[in-house]
Amino acid sequence: MAARLKQRGEQLRLGGPPPGRAWCEAWSDAVDEALVALSSSVLDSHRLAVVAVGGYGRRELCPGSDVDLLLLHDRLERQELEFVVRRIVYPLWDAGLTVGYAVRNRREAIGAIDDVDTATSMLELRTVCGDRGLASLVQVEVLRRLRQRPHKFLESLRRADTDRKRKAGDAAEAIEPDLKSGAGGLRDVQSLSWAAAALVGVSGLDPLVPAGYLGATDRPRLVHARERLLAARVALHLEVADRATSTPVKSEVLRLESQDAVAARLGFVDRGEHDLAAHDLMRELILAARVIDHVHRRAWSLIDADLARGARRRRRPTEREHDGFELVDGVLRLPDGLDLGTTELPTRLLAALADTGAVLDRGSAARLRRLVEDGEPGWAWTDTQRERFVRVLWRGGVMVPALAELDDVGLLTAMLPEWEPLRGRPQRNPYHRYALDRHAWHAAANLGDLVRRESWAAEALRRVDDREGLLLGVLLHDVGKAVGEPHSETGVPLARSIATRMGAAASTVELVGRLVRLHLLIPDAARKHDVTDPALARALAAEVGDASTLACLHLLAAADGRATGPTAWSAWTGSLVQTLITKVDAVLDEQDGNGARDLEHEAAVETVREAQRLAPELGAEAAAVREHLALLPTRYARSVSPRAVVRHTLMALLPPGATEVRTRVTPGEDLAAPTGAQGHVDELDVVALDHPGWFAKVAGVVALHGGSILAADAFSREDGLAVDTFRVLPPDGAAGAWWAAVEGDLADAAAGKLAIRARVLRQARASAWRPSPAGDVPTRITATPDPAGRSTSIEVHTMDRVGVLYAIATALAELELDIVVARIQTLGREVVDVFSVRDADGNPLDADHLSELELAVAGAIAELGGN
Repeated sequence: MAARLKQRGEQLRLGGPPPGRAWCEAWSDAVDEALVALSSSVLDSHRLAVVAVGGYGRRELCPGSDVDLLLLHDRLERQELEFVVRRIVYPLWDAGLTVGYAVRNRREAIGAIDDVDTATSMLELRTVCGDRGLASLVQVEVLRRLRQRPHKFLESLRRADTDRKRKAGDAAEAIEPDLKSGAGGLRDVQSLSWAAAALVGVSGLDPLVPAGYLGATDRPRLVHARERLLAARVALHLEVADRATSTPVKSEVLRLESQDAVAARLGFVDRGEHDLAAHDLMRELILAARVIDHVHRRAWSLIDADLARGARRRRRPTEREHDGFELVDGVLRLPDGLDLGTTELPTRLLAALADTGAVLDRGSAARLRRLVEDGEPGWAWTDTQRERFVRVLWRGGVMVPALAELDDVGLLTAMLPEWEPLRGRPQRNPYHRYALDRHAWHAAANLGDLVRRESWAAEALRRVDDREGLLLGVLLHDVGKAVGEPHSETGVPLARSIATRMGAAASTVELVGRLVRLHLLIPDAARKHDVTDPALARALAAEVGDASTLACLHLLAAADGRATGPTAWSAWTGSLVQTLITKVDAVLDEQDGNGARDLEHEAAVETVREAQRLAPELGAEAAAVREHLALLPTRYARSVSPRAVVRHTLMALLPPGATEVRTRVTPGEDLAAPTGAQGHVDELDVVALDHPGWFAKVAGVVALHGGSILAADAFSREDGLAVDTFRVLPPDGAAGAWWAAVEGDLADAAAGKLAIRARVLRQARASAWRPSPAGDVPTRITATPDPAGRSTSIEVHTMDRVGVLYAIATALAELELDIVVARIQTLGREVVDVFSVRDADGNPLDADHLSELELAVAGAIAELGGN
């Protein structure tokens, strides 16, 4: 029987129904048939019911699902029960299935419902074979007890929902959604079905409609969304099984590397460069998960109100009125006589929802949805409508749920048809946590929250001439992604069109377009170039044009970065952007006639002054500090802190030997963590005789010990000393002994006593890295000139693996290139390394040099294996 069941599973996997409910039911039927055959001899002599529970009970058995069984008996002895388990369960294990089972008599089964997981599984009993009356008695009694004590069960179910979502995340927004357990996932639908058992005495979605917890239109929307997620879950299980083994494998998270294959299994096809099959799949799943999440939250708001009152919900008089809307128990209702075609209804409703934090009444939502679907609702943008919309957006995070309510019934796209392509559009990269439309909402919310909570943002806002233009620019900064790249260019006409539709002034429309075009200017420059370079500040000032626009771009960068995610914005990223903004602002101030300023000289003088003041406190002489600074380029004095100047002075007091390296580690609690870093980031200072390849040696040693370099600044003194600073993320659990080992190996590397290259290659090839089933991240190398014309920015995208930074740095050293600044990011399985480099003569790279650089870097990475 085990072989036959395994063969049937293989047939379904290779040529069964399309992924979805039909596949699940076919597989459930196959397991049913096996259980009937396995149980036949047992049932002849024992009063027993073989009962399917959970997903198997619902006949939603996915390829990798557990087969959950309840073996329900009537006073069988232990020896008899052991025989039953061997006869029924063991063959299923032999067939490669994951089987969860419980053996209980009727009293034990009923008594187990104090555990919420057991109780919910008992609500979906389905007798496969045996004594059906026995199972029916248990189910009837379980329902009776839950109906008698609904509060305890519902509160337990509510807590379980909250815990599950906290662990699994948001299926409606995550780039890698948990289809089963995430917020908006399949478990949310099941949770509502289980809640019905305690609320009305019968589990399922249908009983919730006449009881008032689901609207008549909610149920079909919920079912349609559930079926889309179920089909994706089946396709995912099949895909993972094909990659791993012929035995189905359980997987609930739709990873980036599986999305193309799952899309293909579900019939999606690429329709163009910006309309890929996986994008269409993920958009469908995001929108489906939003429906589930929205209906689930609205239903639970009613359930929670009933729990608080201790009685079932019935029609009640209005508790209070808000701007003409009725507010009852956290639910906002449109009065029956309200004219839904009133011009300014959408923004009045948005404001009311934001003010109260309420959800929209299901009947009101259905009325609005019908009006939108019928077309021509009569709404239009007026000055009052636009101003109210902008005011709500300025309120920050409280406006996001309010916008979601309007989005769910179609009001947003009815008012702004250009918004439709943004809805649910996935951003399939490790940077972004939200789909395109929700990213825009959260960016606008961040702006409102920033200017209220952070003093620098409030100060920046005071310098903005057109606050409406700023907020609309933040909301619309990424609209071009729905059209194509580069989105900072494609988005300009679309953003201007939306602002114009809203009735914004011509100057506001112009500012919105300018902000969309320039929104990446400052953060990209901060990430790729030396932010302390005055020439860079002057080049950017020419692009920005005026102080008000600069303040807008600063606020936009912070709001956008924080909405994107921790890999795109951190305290360290913010400090880089702030430094650059300060430099650009000084240039604009100079251009406004406030006097020419030598920014480079000012920064250097201040550092020199402070370093000399600190010198005695830190054990150095002021004269030694001055001598040290005199041997370094001005860039050094404006790039490092006064304390670092003194540290370096002490390290360089005596000339090091030809093979000597001096190191010093500053613990991470004193430092700001760079982009994407988790844990303490330590600062490693290195002083040694300068020669090509020092950066690579440090990178290699750190990699051999499991650490990661996140940023670096390199300087050369006139006397031939290299003074380099590295920001290093040690491995988890590393302590002082880890740094001692690193420093010891650095000394050996300097003396030529460590085979770094051979060790890195051996470790890289022996590491746990494996090619992704969806294909490797291809190595891409791009070069852009420094806006100041002093260096060349080299950006390397490649697969993360042991030694990749060492390989790149070695290639740069082979070409006698000077690394001025380095910024390193790890984004999932991809790394993005940016180097500001100059040739041996201190100049930017020419075309021939760039060609050789690409060849050298690609070759060095290929040696590690993978691409």
